Amino acid sequence: MSNSENDASGHTVQVLIVGGGPVGLAMALLLDRFGISFALIERSPGVTDHPKARGCDIRSMELFRQWGIEEKVKARGLPPGSDTFAFVDTVSGLEYGRTTVETNLGQSPAWRCIVSQDVVEEELFAVASQSRHGRILYETEFLEYEAHERGVTVSTRSLKTGERIHWSADYLVGADGAGSSVRRNCGIDMRGPSTLAVMANEYWKADLSRVPRIMATAGYRIRPQAPGESVWTVLNTNGKDRWLSAGAVGTESDERPGPRTDEEVVALARRQTGIPDLEVKVISRSIWRLSRQVAARFRAGRVFLVGDAAHRFPPNGGFGMNSGIQDAHNLAWKLKLVLGGQAGPALLDTYDMERRPVAESNADFSLGNQRRFTQTDAALRSGNKDQIEFWIRDTDNHIHSTGQSLGFAYEEGAIVQDGTVRQPLLPRWYLPSDRPGSRFPHLWLDLARTQSTLDWFDRDFVLVAGPKADGWLEAGRRVAAKSSVNIQLRQMDCLDSHRGFGMGLRGAVLVRPDGHVAWRMPWLPADPAKELANALGKVLARDVVAN
Repeated sequence: MSNSENDASGHTVQVLIVGGGPVGLAMALLLDRFGISFALIERSPGVTDHPKARGCDIRSMELFRQWGIEEKVKARGLPPGSDTFAFVDTVSGLEYGRTTVETNLGQSPAWRCIVSQDVVEEELFAVASQSRHGRILYETEFLEYEAHERGVTVSTRSLKTGERIHWSADYLVGADGAGSSVRRNCGIDMRGPSTLAVMANEYWKADLSRVPRIMATAGYRIRPQAPGESVWTVLNTNGKDRWLSAGAVGTESDERPGPRTDEEVVALARRQTGIPDLEVKVISRSIWRLSRQVAARFRAGRVFLVGDAAHRFPPNGGFGMNSGIQDAHNLAWKLKLVLGGQAGPALLDTYDMERRPVAESNADFSLGNQRRFTQTDAALRSGNKDQIEFWIRDTDNHIHSTGQSLGFAYEEGAIVQDGTVRQPLLPRWYLPSDRPGSRFPHLWLDLARTQSTLDWFDRDFVLVAGPKADGWLEAGRRVAAKSSVNIQLRQMDCLDSHRGFGMGLRGAVLVRPDGHVAWRMPWLPADPAKELANALGKVLARDVVAN
């Protein structure tokens, strides 16, 4: 049970979030949806004005659809069909080839969107800032925390006034990025190389509407014009007039004599675009480290790490921000049930069990993409047409990643496995499944294609029964009446095994609030209520009574 009042007006909250990037804001939005009091603190004066990460994968867009911001995010991103990379001498010059657009096979009610992080933060903030249960405090830094039996005491300081505030919270969530102070305070180590390269971002404004196919290209990989010159990528952030040049400037540190002047950035942009008289305005710049690291653990007692505080990937493939948003989605419902006394504290242990393997998988996928670009860069330098064409074709395996986005499944944690063999993860192709641990398959429920099976899963557990499984619906009603856990009841009209449904005509699956299957039984046993109660009890780490 919570040891705090459900009131964020003072300095006592149920959850304190450190970090106001997209992951911290997603955490705040989710806690508000669950009615959990929170405070979010962030050192910066507001949301970022730098593009940073770019691209929301299919699973994140599914969540944005649920949270009511999908269309707003899409309206500010590149149009559909723009998820391609072009390999060129210059943006306006010779093109050697480009990746193909991934085909949407209708396995989701949403689709990926090429959109920059600043847009995502603004849209998440617009919702989270209207919270009834929490507040967001900018220009506030985390200092330290102290754990005790019933919660944590956290010290913060206002960067505007210097005022030091002591917070009491049940749990602390570190969403404070790659250099996480929360993680260091916990003594949690990162595993893997911290610096694969030192990168520079140059963010600039220029009208490139005259360039053919500019709206249909997410990024341009620029062939070096001189020996020893770095390969640069020009990323399309809004399809109009804002561009991000990204390139390596060192191995262990920035090896340049100093950062580029505005005049040098203008010259760089003109060289990369191939337009000598291009009118360029420099917006901002940043230096960052290309890393492949995952924290040794995602939890230390009452402290949880999410997003870049828990894992750092090469940006190739766009899985950093997306993984973090999905971390928050995994953790929020568990906090709700434990704080409400509906689940045992051990449910929170499953956050690390479930999300750390996904982070390792996404880290490996991203690192593979980074190495793929290295091969493509070598091909561009070689000038060999066949070599260039081979590696550009291979880069489709970087861009086409529906399987990596949707096909991950939890093998242990808040699930009850049914003895079936795990499907292999195919990064390029998604195989829908209602096997425990998997995201429940999407199926349109109406001819207008406005309602999806995914819309069933939000705040409660859902028992989904087969077309001839009325006995399971009755069992669900009995278990819901006897337990303190809300269980929604749904029934499939028909089943299609090709779409991943294995529950059977007389079977059922129990789906968690985050849309992942917790348990499956493809038949009707002698005592279905007892089977369901036992499964729910295992998931919640507590006894559940059926009769």
